Amino acid sequence: MMGCQKVLEKTPDGQITIDKVLNDFDRSKGLRDVVYGQIYQARDMISFVHNPIEALTDNAFWAATYNAYRWHNGSLSLTDPVITWDWSSPAEQLWPDFWRGIRLANNAIKYLPQSTAINENQRNLWIAESRVLRCWFYMNLLEFYGAVPWVEEPFDPNFMGWNELKRPAYNEIATKIEEELLSVIQSGVLPAKGNPAQSDARYVDNAIAYAIRARVLLYNASPLNNPENDAAKWMRAANAAQDVISLQGFSLVPMENYKRLFIGAYANPASEIIWRAWSDNSHINNTNGVNVGPYPYATINNIWNCGESPTQELVDCFEMKNGALPVTYNDAGRTKITVNPSAAALGYSEEVGGNPYTNRDARFYVNILYNMADYGVPFNGTQPYIIETFVGGRNGYNDIISRETQNSCTGYYSRKDKQITYWGPGTAKGNEPTHWVFFRLAEFYLQKAEALCEAGDLPGAMTALNVIRARAGQPDIQSVPGFAASQDFLRTRIRNERRVEYCLEGQYRFVDQRRWKVLNQTNRFVTGMRITKGGDGRFSYERRKIRDYQSYTDKYLVMPIPLEDAKK
Repeated sequence: MMGCQKVLEKTPDGQITIDKVLNDFDRSKGLRDVVYGQIYQARDMISFVHNPIEALTDNAFWAATYNAYRWHNGSLSLTDPVITWDWSSPAEQLWPDFWRGIRLANNAIKYLPQSTAINENQRNLWIAESRVLRCWFYMNLLEFYGAVPWVEEPFDPNFMGWNELKRPAYNEIATKIEEELLSVIQSGVLPAKGNPAQSDARYVDNAIAYAIRARVLLYNASPLNNPENDAAKWMRAANAAQDVISLQGFSLVPMENYKRLFIGAYANPASEIIWRAWSDNSHINNTNGVNVGPYPYATINNIWNCGESPTQELVDCFEMKNGALPVTYNDAGRTKITVNPSAAALGYSEEVGGNPYTNRDARFYVNILYNMADYGVPFNGTQPYIIETFVGGRNGYNDIISRETQNSCTGYYSRKDKQITYWGPGTAKGNEPTHWVFFRLAEFYLQKAEALCEAGDLPGAMTALNVIRARAGQPDIQSVPGFAASQDFLRTRIRNERRVEYCLEGQYRFVDQRRWKVLNQTNRFVTGMRITKGGDGRFSYERRKIRDYQSYTDKYLVMPIPLEDAKK
């Protein structure tokens, strides 16, 4: 817990002792502000520089030999956490950063009551915010490292009681987080939505507290942490999700505005967004997007790296418009398939001259750039940029996986939080800001669906699931081809829905693979689609394995505590 070893005796700039902080308004406020400063702002700056967590899952492939390559090589161990920034000290980032956030929150909670420079409303508000933020950092620790001790005091530098700190049961820490959040909510200090005392949308409110609680309780009920499959934990998670759904002021955006969830000024979020990063992430167009440099109608700079490239496995999860999944795998390598008849009826074909990208779920076209997709018109451009992923095309398939590349190794590119208008002649740009979404309302409908399914309430689960499907224009789950009114069928489709709704957006898939304990099924290899163009202009499709993975074993379920801290 190296992030907890130092108690704050100076201001955030390290220059002034605590008594001077408590007698100054700005410095007292800084006790709260530095806690917000510990929240990660870019989804492609967690695993490694510009390397999204998605690349550690079966949703996306990242070429080159950096962290994602090492991760899938099976390198994870006590001495090599893999998710490191090797030029930093400590190289490990997540563990100390999350604990640092907790320490700074504890400092604010401890010292703000002593400040003589703020009024009671400010004191109560900033302490309540710090308590919620402490739970945010605990939630992050749970996602990566499992259950950890609850700490309310900033440790003295001479603290010697490390051996007395024990890993609690998961339900114990989840319950503590829930109690803490409910205490803040019920105090009435924070507003239900938005902070009227602030003009800045970053500041936490009761809606964010409810969202953290719901997500933690879902983790608590999941197979990794609930091996006895206690139905009461699932109902607790379902009820927590309903508490978020019932909040006033939030609603799902219609499908035509779906893209607005990921772009636009953070101070004016879409109605579905509960909380998102406040820093602009537009750079992700250059680090995890598609190269628009070959645009034939103007001189546009080339991209640095295509980064997270969606896998064929992810593409196969997007249904046809009639609710049919497109294919069934015929071999263990997932390169031989049978097209499902209901998909073929809507035109799905991987035969020569066929088109596997027609009549798909509307979210497919928001999330994925595929062969011959119209990406739109670049800033100050005159014609749309058409994606060519076929071999030899302007964004053609790349067979070399060992180095950074502007061309995808899977035959697909990430589109979700990207904009063609980021690119224009020279350095010209006309894009809107991009912000990483931490919580949005759709998550809690899917959480409710999952929890009710596992608790045996299949009608309730289908009702919640169908809310999200309806927004996407997909038929009710009861109407999809091959529907079966069984828990196994519904569980599979709820998990698929969650994968589709939240792909290329954060660390949902990373956490889901672990809490469901499905790594052994999902992380053995990934595939792509290699397309060639014949002399007659017709396309041929070849599913191809990209590489084998070693990131499927149980050691990947919970990341190891850094060795030096584990020794304490």
